[in-house]
This record gives sequence, structure tokens and C-alpha cells, in this order.
Amino acid sequence: MTNKASLEEVGSRIITAGGLEIRDVGAGEEAFDYSSANRGPGYVMIKGLVGQPHVMQFLTNQLALKLAGNINFDFIAGNATGGMVPGWQLRNDLEGLTGKEIPYIYVRETRKIGGQKEYTTGDMRNPLILSGMRALVFEELVNFAQTTCNSAKVLRDKGYKADVGATILSYQNPRALEMLKETEVSLTYLISLHDLIDVAEKTGKFNTRAVESYREFLKDPIEWQLSGGFVVPEATAQKAMEKGYKMRKLGRDEALKLGAPEGKLDVGFVYWAKTD
Repeated sequence: MTNKASLEEVGSRIITAGGLEIRDVGAGEEAFDYSSANRGPGYVMIKGLVGQPHVMQFLTNQLALKLAGNINFDFIAGNATGGMVPGWQLRNDLEGLTGKEIPYIYVRETRKIGGQKEYTTGDMRNPLILSGMRALVFEELVNFAQTTCNSAKVLRDKGYKADVGATILSYQNPRALEMLKETEVSLTYLISLHDLIDVAEKTGKFNTRAVESYREFLKDPIEWQLSGGFVVPEATAQKAMEKGYKMRKLGRDEALKLGAPEGKLDVGFVYWAKTD
């Protein structure tokens, strides 16, 4: 593929492939339980699209078209695990577009146990990758940008330049933008979450109330959860108190009665509830 697609076409491909789900929590549908232990009405899954090669290849090709005009990096570093497969495909697409050989490595979330105990795989004793070269840090989806920024630091510690990143979908989360700026990483993205939600509304696949609820959640996740009667994890409760909410800590049994996910309690999350 050589033609650039519109945001609407990109968003439609993701939605049709099942990469976005929005639940009508106000109508009684169950909220998503995120890894952070917060709850919300929407969920985006880009890494799962590797099971639909034509979709993932379309997305990486479109991102490659966006990057091809300014190849200001020497190799691509895909973040484990979500960025590994699409990062490799992005490398292939860029090589096809530019005719330039682009080395590829991946960055582990934690140091590998055993072997060389490396943080990165693919650069050791690689004549194509030398100290001082610039890496493009790739993640299939950037929400809080912690993985992207941490990977940039790992690569810098190894003697590489790491000040550019790329992703298929960016939440454009204000905190993420702040962290990227602090870490001095510029991010190129194919589509933002707000753009994706706009496309979702046009498709009619999700009802208007659910879409608007997702927008409200993204604008203020704390207010959305507390106004909906949800209990929240301790980190969110602390932020809520900074905003003026009165909160109280819950024991396990009370947290369960008030709707806290048992699985999250089992792994050590502590929940809080809003008080009047």
C-alpha cells in the first residue's frame, strides 16, 4: 500500500476489527476493570490485532508512510510485549518504502533472568548497531507513556540516542505528554484516542450515551468513577483527596460488598470510597 488513508479509514479499520469496545455503563453494562484497578467504560486493544495480519499490516504501513519522509533514526526498538510484533512489521514496511536496511531490536520490561541478563535483545555484537546511533522507540499504544520513557532511558544507558518514538494509537493523555516532554522524547502517532472515538460515534456501532460517557471518563476519570458510585484504588483516592473529595479506606469485606473486583484485592490493591 502506498496511499495515505484518512483518519476515518484508520479508525474504521480498528473498530471493525474489534480494537475498540465501549460499554453503556449507565444502562447497567459492567465497567472495564483496568490493570491500574480503576474502572471505566472503554477499552482499546491494538496489540490484539496481530491476530488479524491484514489489519495490523495496514496500520503499520500507514505509520510507515508517516515516518518515511523523515527517517531521523538508525534502528527501531520495539517494546515488549505489545510493540514487538508490530514494531518488526513497521521495520519491514519502512525498508520497503525507503530501500534502506533498518535494524531492529526489542526492549524488555524487566531484565531477563539467565543468559546475558540483557534489557535489550538484538543489538549485542550486532555490526549494524553501533554506540551513539539513534533508536526509534516503538509501542503499539501509548497511554501514560511510562514504557516508552523507560525504554528511552534504558537505551540511553546503553550508549544510544533515544529521543524519538512512534505508536499506532496515542491517548494524548496530558500526563503522558508531560512525561514525554520531561524525558525529551518526541512522539509520532497514527491516530489519537479522541479521533478514534469520533470515528466510533459516526459508525453508529456504539450508542451516543456510551460514547459521551467515555469522553467524560477520559476528561476526568476520578469524577466519572466517584459520581458513578465506584470504589477506587488507593492511588486514585489520594488524587481525589487532593481535589477536595472526602475519602475513607475500606477493609476487604466492605470493599467486596461495594463492588471491588476480588481479583484485584487478591493481588494487594486497597480500595477507598467517597464519603458525604
